[in-house]
Amino acid sequence: LNDKFTDDTYKQDFRLQYSYDQHTPEGEKAHFDIVSAAGRTALQVKILSTDKSFESSSGTCPRTELAQIARDALVENGEFEASWDMNVQEYTDGYWFALAQLFGPSRPNIFIRWEFSKYILWCENCDTVKSYFDGSPAEDKGKWVNWKIQFKLAQSDGYLRLYKDGVKVAHVAGKTSNGGAHHFKQGIYT
Repeated sequence: LNDKFTDDTYKQDFRLQYSYDQHTPEGEKAHFDIVSAAGRTALQVKILSTDKSFESSSGTCPRTELAQIARDALVENGEFEASWDMNVQEYTDGYWFALAQLFGPSRPNIFIRWEFSKYILWCENCDTVKSYFDGSPAEDKGKWVNWKIQFKLAQSDGYLRLYKDGVKVAHVAGKTSNGGAHHFKQGIYT
């Protein structure tokens, strides 16, 4: 659940990426739906066990995520912040997933992930590739958690600062980009 989106106006800024074989009004509602849950009105994002990649020609794993439409919005040397509240309502032990991503075609991709029984701020090709931090989806299940990432994408003097419920849990300084723009994705990516 993400309570920053309480109606479908988010579609003005984000395109929906989910199983390519379910692009119908019913399929969209099964993956993205505004609901009242856990005491708030929120966007419920679901990934289903039968999901496929988001495009038939894509070799990527299944995902249900919001992808920023402005593909070049996060420019090199700009300073940015993204924040959202998330409530994990279901979790299967051993399941790996990304809950947010800064995606750049020229790399590096930057993920907030859960894998190997740890949360990770993972930055491909950065000076610091993986920063592990405490917590787990099992511990967070049923609770509203505020996530915030502050970042500067740069080839030498960039930074990533990740906060969970107002506490800094990971920090990367140095190279955070190979040049070029990135865009933000939020949801579930296996």
